[in-house]
Parts: sequence; C-alpha cells; structure tokens
Amino acid sequence: MTAHRSFPPDVSRRDFVTALGAVWISGSLACARDATRESPDSAAAPPSLANGHMDDGEAGAQTLSHFSAVQGAEIEAVASRIIPSDDGPGAKEAGCVYFIDKGLMTFAKDQAKTVDEGLVALSTSVAKAHKGETRFSALTTSQQDAMLRGMEKTPFFGILRFATIAGFLALPKYGGNRDFVGWKYIGQDHVAEYKPPFGWYDRPENQMALLGRVL
Repeated sequence: MTAHRSFPPDVSRRDFVTALGAVWISGSLACARDATRESPDSAAAPPSLANGHMDDGEAGAQTLSHFSAVQGAEIEAVASRIIPSDDGPGAKEAGCVYFIDKGLMTFAKDQAKTVDEGLVALSTSVAKAHKGETRFSALTTSQQDAMLRGMEKTPFFGILRFATIAGFLALPKYGGNRDFVGWKYIGQDHVAEYKPPFGWYDRPENQMALLGRVL
C-alpha cells in the first residue's frame, strides 16, 4: 500500500476520483484478477467474454464477514466522506464497505489489524471531541470532515482512502462498484478492451488532479 498523500489544492474528492479513474481502471482490473488467482479463499473463475463485453459476474448478496454491523456502519460513514453522494453516486451507493470487508478477509489481510485498531482510535477520538458520543456515523457531515482532517496522514485513513477508491472502480464481483455505478460516473464503458486516452494526461487540470502540479 502506498503512503497517504493529501488531495491537491482546489481539487474536490469527486474531481480527484474522476481524474484518477482514467488511469486506475485497467490497473484495478488486473490487480483484482491477480488477487483472485492468488487467494485460496476465492473460487471465482476469470471473466469470460460475450459479444465483446466482459462477463464479470454479479456481486451477489452482500454481507459483512470481517466487520460487525456497527463496524461496517463506521467504515461506510468514513468512505462516504471520501467519496460523498453529492453530484452523483458515492461510496455508499457503490457498496465500497463490502469491497473493503472482503479485501481484509483475502488480499488485504495484512491491513486488517491497522484498520481494526484505527476503528478503536476513531471511536476514542469521537468521544473526546463530542461528549456522550462514540460513533463516527452519528456525527454530522461537517463534524465527520473535521475528524477526518485530523487523521488524514494516518495509515488507517490512507488504507481506507485507497480502498474506497478501489471499491468504487473495481469489478462488482469483488464487492464494490455496485451495478457499475463507479464506471458509469467516470464514463467508463463496460467492454473487454480499453484504449489509452491520448492527450488526456497532457491537460493541465488532469495533471493537477493526479500529481498536484502541472508538468
């Protein structure tokens, strides 16, 4: 997992995700397929092709395995501030919590302890900042944002930010991107072959969103 990096100035969370989508999508597909092949817990077959489209399977009934219901609500609340439901579907609609939950049981097992300890620390921080309350999900969105700004550089937040974006854009069979809402949001077609967006990387606004500066 790469180290956490703050969002570039003047770039919203949703703008960042939209910009990242063009370069993330092919890599996320490859990583997800590799994780499936390497994980002994997964019996899913590789995607097959039908009429030029990918048969990626359905997400199926979504249940939590690693998280309890209370923990899942906290993770979903955090993810919903990373990709909020403002000008389109966000982390909640995409079911990112299920991607994160599944990841901690399979290809991201090594991060489970950090996430679990981070949830405990988050509850403690909430209690200190808001007397009588211990649940992040019970706070207002402005209160949640204030809490998250104080932990942006922690490994816990770094893992959740990366996993939320991954869950928003990865194949639905891995838990997130329910009904391909993430792909639809960034304008990604559901096809078997993708062409590089020539010229996209040269636009100043996209370099700023990805790199925090213009080359």
